[in-house]
Amino acid sequence: MKKNIFFAMMLALISFAMTSCGDKESEGLSRLTYYPLLELKGESYMYVAKGTNFTDPGFEASLNGEDVSDQVNINSNLNMKKSGIYTIVYSVKNSDGFSANAKRTVVVLDPNNAVEGIYTCKATSYRQREGAQVAYGRDFEILVIDNEDGTYFVDDLLGGWYCQRAGYGSNYAMEGLLTIDEDGTVGCEYAHVAGWNDGPNDLTGSYDAATKTFNINVLYAAMNFVQTWVKN
Repeated sequence: MKKNIFFAMMLALISFAMTSCGDKESEGLSRLTYYPLLELKGESYMYVAKGTNFTDPGFEASLNGEDVSDQVNINSNLNMKKSGIYTIVYSVKNSDGFSANAKRTVVVLDPNNAVEGIYTCKATSYRQREGAQVAYGRDFEILVIDNEDGTYFVDDLLGGWYCQRAGYGSNYAMEGLLTIDEDGTVGCEYAHVAGWNDGPNDLTGSYDAATKTFNINVLYAAMNFVQTWVKN
């Protein structure tokens, strides 16, 4: 009988100790958390002129119905003095560490640069495969940026075929670096498709300064992409 009473008392003490520890560990912790909301104003992809002042279109952040826009943290590598593609990242956290994030892409372009700018890959461009030609069918936007080192960054050397036309997204654009000789001959220093981790077999082309037109021929995966880009 005494043994049974002793064991009962021990179990009660252990149970009390475990309950007490659990209470202390959870003391001060929120059992209900409200997630922050963050929404950008204006466009999430913007073109701005080099050398001007950038005005952020703004944002709105809320937490449980209250405006917390003044608590938003902003990180950016934007440089209005140099052409390029830049990112602004906005983030806000609640007291439990849960966050909301948003991103804005800002493309800085020099309007006075003869080559740099936004081009249209014409709908009459085509892909040739095993003798059969398929036209692009629609115009697609191509971005050309002067790196100021003799090379030009192009966001898609395939003229939007996979990235835009097929809807695969930016991972299937062929980013690259082109050169332009004095006679207008176009060369390729680098080209890569991140989604397939490969590049072209060959690239040839020309640039007409008078009409601001690229004629680009890319041999890629046994296909020939014959393109005409005209500056907007």
